[in-house]
Amino acid sequence: MALAAAASNARDAFRASPGELMTKPPRLNRGLPVVAVCVFIVAFVVRLEWILRVQSPLDAVYSDMGGYVDRAQLLLAHKTPADPRVLSIYPPGTHSILALEFLIFGRDSRLAIAIVHALVGAVPAPCMALLTVNLVPSVAAAAIVGTLVALWCPQVAFVGFFSSEVWFSAAIAVHACLTVRGWRSLRGQLTVGVVAALAFVIRPQFLLTWLLELGARALRLVWRKGPAGASRSLVWLVVPMALMVAETSVRFHRLSGHWGLIAATGDKRLWADTDVCKISSTWQTPNGETWSYWFNPPSKPPHKPSDSVSFTGFIMDPVILERIRRERLRGVSWRKRLERKLGNIKLLVAGNLPWPESNYRDPPWRGKLQDGFADTLLSGVLPLAALGLALGRRNRTLLIVAANLTTIIVSGAIFFGEARYNIPYAPFALLLAVAGVYELVTRARRFVRRRLAARRRAAPRYLALPAASAPKI
Repeated sequence: MALAAAASNARDAFRASPGELMTKPPRLNRGLPVVAVCVFIVAFVVRLEWILRVQSPLDAVYSDMGGYVDRAQLLLAHKTPADPRVLSIYPPGTHSILALEFLIFGRDSRLAIAIVHALVGAVPAPCMALLTVNLVPSVAAAAIVGTLVALWCPQVAFVGFFSSEVWFSAAIAVHACLTVRGWRSLRGQLTVGVVAALAFVIRPQFLLTWLLELGARALRLVWRKGPAGASRSLVWLVVPMALMVAETSVRFHRLSGHWGLIAATGDKRLWADTDVCKISSTWQTPNGETWSYWFNPPSKPPHKPSDSVSFTGFIMDPVILERIRRERLRGVSWRKRLERKLGNIKLLVAGNLPWPESNYRDPPWRGKLQDGFADTLLSGVLPLAALGLALGRRNRTLLIVAANLTTIIVSGAIFFGEARYNIPYAPFALLLAVAGVYELVTRARRFVRRRLAARRRAAPRYLALPAASAPKI
């Protein structure tokens, strides 16, 4: 449904005015900034309280979070691991941002890090409020969406970890807001391009979102201005992303010895395509050290010996991983492969809880929040979001929302799914859910009014006859 809606939205978005975000009625323009500021303050306070009272990033430096911190410290120290190939496993965005954070505030500055994470984590709330009025012409609806995002517990909880979710959530929310504005100035277009490049370097799947939105924009401009005019209008949107992709590709080649986009993906394709749940390997580094690594996704734990694979060689050696993938796929029907892809998508919202927050079930209320919000997303938010996607106004806002949701679905199918991957995209689902309720209520009222009007038109009409005059005596 998301793919079909994205295509439909792309077609209808060609007719959207360039300044869609700025063409709201005056009453909305007066109230909207107040709503945006208020929901940002609420989101910031809630997240700061969570970090200071429940979970600080400094108290969870292990596994993936520990890896981000280690790579950030290596970057600050201008050091390279004994085997530089391990740096090619991860996109460089998150640990580079953490390195900047540590450089400015210090590695162990608990309060400063709490404030930074709370500020960045609060960004999606006002962004979703601003986007809402393009689908629901109501400041009250904007306040509802902003408040829902501000209080959405999975979003709140992840500010307590050194992970990519908080940074990526902010980047794609800001990008969506900037995109629907339809910048024409050089400065505005470069800003949109730089934010897009930043989102890509944090999580590479954003490239699909960017391509979907840019493709729709390009088709609209070609229709209006022709190929040459469209190229001139798009160049400054494309340059930052092109430079970032070139840089990350060169970096990946320098570290791994072969060409790629930004980071190794062999393990993710193995999880997504086969029954392998865990890989482990041992190899010799260039300086003679023996290293051992293992990976397994939290949403796919091994249950039997055949679920795990061990080998000698670099853990992300593309030749070894591709050979394992082909061996495991031998004899597997296309129907089974399709079922596995659909199962990957299902894991985005069911069958597991967002890791690493799922590690923390004590006190009991924390575990209940995890279960409750997961059930709410699956049974409440997503059905209403589907309504919003199907019935919502066909404009640039619905296009960028659909592009983001299409991205998480496609990347989940191809590169495997985990519940934590939905964290940055949940604000878009919440926005669509409110839009779905609005469309449902509006159409129901319209239907009732039409039925009542039809009944009134069909009702028999009686003419009052004058009373017979009494006979005169």
